[in-house]
Amino acid sequence: MVRNSMKTSTKTQSNTRIPIITILGHVDHGKTTILDKIRNANVQLKEVGGITQKISAFTIEHEHFGDSKNFSKLTFIDTPGHEAFDLMRKRGGDIADIVLLIVAADDGLKPQTLESIEIIKASRAKPIVVVNKVDLPNLDIEKIKRELANNEILVEGMGGDIPLVQVSGKTGKGIPELLDTIALLIDVEGIRNPDELPDRSTGRAFVLESVKDNSKGNVSTVIATGGELKVGDWLVYGLKGETYIEKLKGFMSETGEKIDSLKAGYGGKIIGVSNLLELGAVVLSSETNDKQLAKNIVTKDEEIRTEVEAEEETPDAWFAEMFGGEEEVDEPVQKLNIIVKSSSEGSLQAILKSLEKVDVDGFSVNVIDSGVGDVWMRDVEMARVTKSIILAFEVQVDNLAAAEARSSKILIRQYDIIYKLVDEVNDVLTAMSTPKETEEDLGDAEIKEIFVLSDGKKVLGGRVSNGLIKRGEKCYVVRGDDIVAEGRIVSLKHGKEDIKETQKGNDFGAIIEPTSANAEVGDKLFCFKIVK
Repeated sequence: MVRNSMKTSTKTQSNTRIPIITILGHVDHGKTTILDKIRNANVQLKEVGGITQKISAFTIEHEHFGDSKNFSKLTFIDTPGHEAFDLMRKRGGDIADIVLLIVAADDGLKPQTLESIEIIKASRAKPIVVVNKVDLPNLDIEKIKRELANNEILVEGMGGDIPLVQVSGKTGKGIPELLDTIALLIDVEGIRNPDELPDRSTGRAFVLESVKDNSKGNVSTVIATGGELKVGDWLVYGLKGETYIEKLKGFMSETGEKIDSLKAGYGGKIIGVSNLLELGAVVLSSETNDKQLAKNIVTKDEEIRTEVEAEEETPDAWFAEMFGGEEEVDEPVQKLNIIVKSSSEGSLQAILKSLEKVDVDGFSVNVIDSGVGDVWMRDVEMARVTKSIILAFEVQVDNLAAAEARSSKILIRQYDIIYKLVDEVNDVLTAMSTPKETEEDLGDAEIKEIFVLSDGKKVLGGRVSNGLIKRGEKCYVVRGDDIVAEGRIVSLKHGKEDIKETQKGNDFGAIIEPTSANAEVGDKLFCFKIVK
């Protein structure tokens, strides 16, 4: 591994850093609401739709730390089920020391809860189960404990040692106890020693999110995992197999204040980078313009991403490769061409990952292009050439681009909630997959007589003028230009004989359901079948 070949710094690194806490759980189970209570903020109300769609990090200093003397601060990472946490594992170990698994007391374990549990089981971080919404009535906490046990999460009292804390993000109940539990777990278990930095490196950070800001340029949310990154140092990173080295121009704290450095355990934003840093990338700082250091980082990054891609390979493809066979080729899948523009790299990856899973009856999404930033003329031109629609998430549409889209009949849809974007794409594919029905004319007849049976049903007596009249098919009764009755021919007779169909020139008697009450002598009867 490249990591073993990289020399370690002769500088002594402090083994004390701020503990990092990551919060995971199902959507709407109250992750951000709990964090709002912890930092006495009101972020949840600012989130569109009350849903966290971007990853964020913040550091608190709180009075509720029990007997903990070593740590007076905690850094929390709030994630919307982000793939970043999975990449954290791949970087040689979790950057998180503790994971809070949030479970709503009234909802139990849901799909994203189960996904979070798998992340926890594959992680080296210590878990704490946080049962939220305990202010609601008629709750069964023991049932939740059993569900957790069935998924190999054994809490205290159920044969395990994983702490379980009951809280209410709404009222604040249990929040002090949660902080005490975190402090106690840190005192007992400690935190991971920071990985040694490569030779000539002064700091390391993990990229949580990247956005294009109209005033600040490329901005990346990071969490420092080792050493200290300083303004004026050289920033070293890899991007799509290329190596980049440039001066660190500036940092912002999570509150938006300009700062000169970022120490291990703190979250912040790197501003003014020439490129948009990739989600999950590791960046290093150095006091020297060190190209060998940069090369080692890029090589390591490629190794990690190769491992991720290998794990995501489908079982069918794997078996086919192992045994020399070929995968079964299905019928051709029809595609909906789309171009995706998003406000941030993290949101973009979340959207693309969600769209990969959309597949409706042989119809799926074909992403022609994607990127971070507003919709410009280039995007509209590409949509016109490729016959694509443009999906814009939390970004603006340039006026000239909007005008060109209207004249070229290019559809641009804007969204501020990811699941609504995905739901609408799913609806479009469903509509595309629904077979179109057409009416195929079979024949027509003139109604000569009408008989009323004892049960009140009308028998339409007629003669076929063109084609044929067929039992079981649909029909209209027309007077002039108006349809006065429609239905299905449920009975067809010639005299007293039941017949399946009758040809041009033949007489017949027909009963139509649901009704032919408005039919009169002289009306026309048109028979047709539905073709999909």
